[in-house]
Amino acid sequence: MRQADLVVTNARVYTPHGSFRGGVAISGGIITAVGDDSSLPSARETIDADGKALLPGLIDAHVHVRAPGREDREDFYSGTCAAAAGGFTTILEMPVSTPGVSTADILLRRAELAARDAVVDFGLYGGGGASNVDHIGEMAEAGAVGFKTFMHGPPRGREADYDGVHVLDDGALLEVFRAVARTGLLACVHAENDALVRQGVARMRAAGRTDPYAHGESRPAIAELEAASRVILLAKEAGCRASICHVSLPETALMARRARFGGQEVRVETCPHYLLLTEQAMGDLGPYGKINPPLRSEEDRQGLWRCVDEGWVDYISSDHAPFTVADKEGPGGDIFEVPAGAPGLETMIPVLADEIIRSSDEGLSLLVRMCALNPAMYFGLYPRKGALQPGADGDLVLLDTDAPRVVRREAMHSKSRGSARLYDGWEVTGWPVLTVVRGEVVMRDGRITGRRGHGVMVRPRP
Repeated sequence: MRQADLVVTNARVYTPHGSFRGGVAISGGIITAVGDDSSLPSARETIDADGKALLPGLIDAHVHVRAPGREDREDFYSGTCAAAAGGFTTILEMPVSTPGVSTADILLRRAELAARDAVVDFGLYGGGGASNVDHIGEMAEAGAVGFKTFMHGPPRGREADYDGVHVLDDGALLEVFRAVARTGLLACVHAENDALVRQGVARMRAAGRTDPYAHGESRPAIAELEAASRVILLAKEAGCRASICHVSLPETALMARRARFGGQEVRVETCPHYLLLTEQAMGDLGPYGKINPPLRSEEDRQGLWRCVDEGWVDYISSDHAPFTVADKEGPGGDIFEVPAGAPGLETMIPVLADEIIRSSDEGLSLLVRMCALNPAMYFGLYPRKGALQPGADGDLVLLDTDAPRVVRREAMHSKSRGSARLYDGWEVTGWPVLTVVRGEVVMRDGRITGRRGHGVMVRPRP
């Protein structure tokens, strides 16, 4: 057997449906063998995993990098370093930038910027907005991995960031879905009813409520449920594949499940903060816990986990949304004057792995499905991404599932580490200790070893 470039041995290898003791061989950036140690070839470099968990390279399908425009919050180098540290070998990056990704030219310029700086592989969303419906086809041809649509207007002062990525009426949303349907790609939608949210904020302000808890009260469950129902109905009318982003309610997942029984492809994405935190955390987190949709009740959190266990949630993403401390502190303690979102690339896998190891009979196979196989399949990246199998890219991550570690924001790689407070101080088991992208070790024991520009753009298969 020909010598490999890299072999990882003595690991507990996790597949979507189980695990075995063994390892992986990589040559020329491609996986050439997977099996027990005795079946693997010799290699120029051999890494003894010492029994640690070996998973396919993980995919974060919902990341905001901000570049160009707000490099003080994040850029493609810092963001992909954070991804590597968090065990992600591919990120799918949202089109909210300055300017918003509304044309193929803007998308290709962002691709050049990302290729210059990225440590891990990346895909780019195009914007699916009312103002740029005619550009959706050209963005698909330029390599867009999917399209993102916000069902609410841009936050004040961020109008340029949201250019070409939002709609405010059903007619425009239907036209966006028709245009995306012609590409065959996923239409990924931030589903919150704009009118209900604006009404909720006005109601809170009229009552003198600008405290952290007022954020969740201004965006009640009906705002998500009503908007998600329209996404499902209009996507069906358009014949469009759709995904409802960052679902915070089990009822939303159940609506999508019913649609799938009728033959419609509607995917459900959720995030760690909806599975691990509740609205009660706002008392401690304050503006650092402001996320859209907001954190929900303990009943909702438990119900969402049941949906994950039953397979009614399709994939889990971080919704990494970096902001500086100055952004988050805002003026005068007014929760409505600070931006929504929190960094999550470096904490998602440790906090999820810790919960899964403690509570799931399936072990980390659930993580493989939710954060590798499923996103790779839905976004057209499989079999190149998402699986440990011969012919796939040589992407993998090792997790230490024995030694507990403490989340420390000051040790993170994100430029917005100061605002990464959702899990700061949590002790967790399941820490990424090795990340490999196409055969190159890009992170080892928390230290970034990958070179700037190693990451390449991934494009969906036709």
